[in-house]
Amino acid sequence: MIPGPRGWTALRTILDLRSDPLGALIRLQRNYGNILNFRYGLVSRVLIFEPAAVQRVLQDNHLNYDKNSPFYHMLGWFLGKGLITSDGELHKRQRRLIQPAFHKARIDALIPMIVQTTQAMISNFRPGQIIDVAAEMIGLTLRMIGQALFSENLEAKDDGIGAAVEELQRQMQQRFRSLFPLPPVLPTAQDRRFRAVNRQLRALIARKIQNPQGDNILSALHGMPVEQRIDELITFMLAGHETVANTLTWALALLSRHPAQRDNDMHRVVLETLRLFPPVGVFGRHALGPDELCGYPVAKGQLVSTSPWVLHRHPDYWSNPEGFDPDRFLQEPVKGSFVPFAAGPRQCIGNYFAVLEATTVLQTLQQHLQLELIPGQPLEIDPQITLRPRGALWMKVRAAG
Repeated sequence: MIPGPRGWTALRTILDLRSDPLGALIRLQRNYGNILNFRYGLVSRVLIFEPAAVQRVLQDNHLNYDKNSPFYHMLGWFLGKGLITSDGELHKRQRRLIQPAFHKARIDALIPMIVQTTQAMISNFRPGQIIDVAAEMIGLTLRMIGQALFSENLEAKDDGIGAAVEELQRQMQQRFRSLFPLPPVLPTAQDRRFRAVNRQLRALIARKIQNPQGDNILSALHGMPVEQRIDELITFMLAGHETVANTLTWALALLSRHPAQRDNDMHRVVLETLRLFPPVGVFGRHALGPDELCGYPVAKGQLVSTSPWVLHRHPDYWSNPEGFDPDRFLQEPVKGSFVPFAAGPRQCIGNYFAVLEATTVLQTLQQHLQLELIPGQPLEIDPQITLRPRGALWMKVRAAG
């Protein structure tokens, strides 16, 4: 029998997960080990914190697992049937069609745009100025994703796409706070707002598909119906916008706390930031058939989840797991222990783009200025779907060097 909380302990665990989800996941691993079972709401879930088990689910036996779960069903209301939420033959076909748009050479060609967009932001800063880095990075990555997808500045162009993306992100985060999240189909003001914004966003993207501008990711999407292209573009915007902004925000805060690392390789800084602050705290799969994970049976239909937050801090696989040490990535991590973008055939298709974007932004910032945390500024996480900073993150601009 798989260990895990039972009875009143299980109820206390649910309350713990509601009040302190990331801390609760760490405590579950410490109390019950690397593989455990518990019930959250109406759903029984196996949690795996053993890299070998993670590797089996995501890579070695991935055909036995899909995304047929309440989480991904709810996510589908926001992302449609894009790469994150689709399964089976649809996912295979879409991945094959989209892969050329994310070819390394095509993404590398975006570096000048990333540099120029970052420099334009920097030109608005002055030494001594205090800025909300979280808000600045959200704006920066929105401008960059607009250029990468459509060759347009979504902030400057007042067509409503930027505002629609922000509203859908807000609603998405808000709904997943609920123990029993409901789809946006009710006649409430919030659900009506979601449906109106969703229709608006899809109509705006459809117009961009009909009138493409320049050589960009949109122009590389071929061989699929318009509705499917809309789903994929919404997925890229919602999944690839805030997550990179969060990574940049955490990286700048960490560099402020560890100024000696400002001279380190920014690619390793990004990887270490993704270890300490992964894009999402938890993700999972659904077992299509029975399996065995490190000696424990998994039944057909079982939901299996892992937590990058826990895996990336596991003391058995990371030395000084709470420390900020980019040089640990001079060596390859244990397989299955570092999964900021998942792994295997379902690994995030934009992982190279995300790391390149964050690395290039940090390199550009380091050449022009330094950002220092305001004394006493805490690094607090708002653990929703993504691990975003809680509220503003204030930092002071200083000249480089």
